[in-house]
Amino acid sequence: MRAVAGIAAFGLVLGVGACASDAEEKPATETRSVVHKLGTTEVPVDPERIVTVGYSDQDTLLAFAEVPVGVTDWYGDYPYATWPWAQDALGDAQPEVFNRGQFTGQANIAYEQIAALQPDLIMAQYIDVSSDAYSRLSEIAPTVTGSPDYPDFGMPWQESVRLVGDTLGQSDKAAELVSDVDAELTAQRQAHPEFEGKTVAVAEAGEPGSFWVRSPNDQRSRLLTSLGFVIPQQIADLAGDQDAFQISTEQLGMLDLDVLVWNTGSSVGTSDQVKAVPTYQALNVARDGRAIFVDDPIVSGALTWGTVLSLPFAIDALVPQLAEAASK
Repeated sequence: MRAVAGIAAFGLVLGVGACASDAEEKPATETRSVVHKLGTTEVPVDPERIVTVGYSDQDTLLAFAEVPVGVTDWYGDYPYATWPWAQDALGDAQPEVFNRGQFTGQANIAYEQIAALQPDLIMAQYIDVSSDAYSRLSEIAPTVTGSPDYPDFGMPWQESVRLVGDTLGQSDKAAELVSDVDAELTAQRQAHPEFEGKTVAVAEAGEPGSFWVRSPNDQRSRLLTSLGFVIPQQIADLAGDQDAFQISTEQLGMLDLDVLVWNTGSSVGTSDQVKAVPTYQALNVARDGRAIFVDDPIVSGALTWGTVLSLPFAIDALVPQLAEAASK
């Protein structure tokens, strides 16, 4: 699915915001300052009602054992917009789901539903939040968007974890979560020297006669480069700050690389459609069997989400296929 589809100053400053009147003084609310793409937000030290607006933001929050009261649906027909790799972390909770089955690639923030939940914190990372949207969300509750260091949909999962950790005052837990997954990636990279320096791209089928190529900034590509693969500079240049760009059938030659990953699991029959394209059949990567088709919808989802919870699932499923392709 297409979402267009280091950390700067994420230091913590503890403070106290007090609300008082001439008649009586109300209890102070302890806060911390969090710097993000659209400003600096004073967030409660111990938020109790968190809403996630980003398409995959619930995963990162759940990794901290914090269960949101509201989540945004991306795709996949799973209870409470929570995929299998995160269901244990969700437990018996039943968050409200915004925009069920309505993903179009454009931000469609459910302001009224969010306000009705009376959140005390809103996380909006994996979504494009305009200044106007940020203002509207901030009127509902303190809102934290993504890192100022990356384009929309381009923030690495590690930075997402660290930003959530900073927001929750759990930087040590964030470091532990990042270390655990990075250690698994490093172990797989060391176990598979055949990955090192091999060129790769992640592609997806679009409308008939068109295809999407994922940017090096996209989480799907970042998984592969973490394992030692390299995204060609041509793809980086064409993508720019976007998470993906579109090519025609005639341009498939740019995907004739050492390994090609087709992310096809979101729609039944997509792999067969790609394999039937004569231009694709003529590519060396296709003829030599160095293309991988990620048909399983859950594995495809884990690759697409690219979160601290989904990545271990994706790594286990994809590394054997990558090793086979890279060895040819």
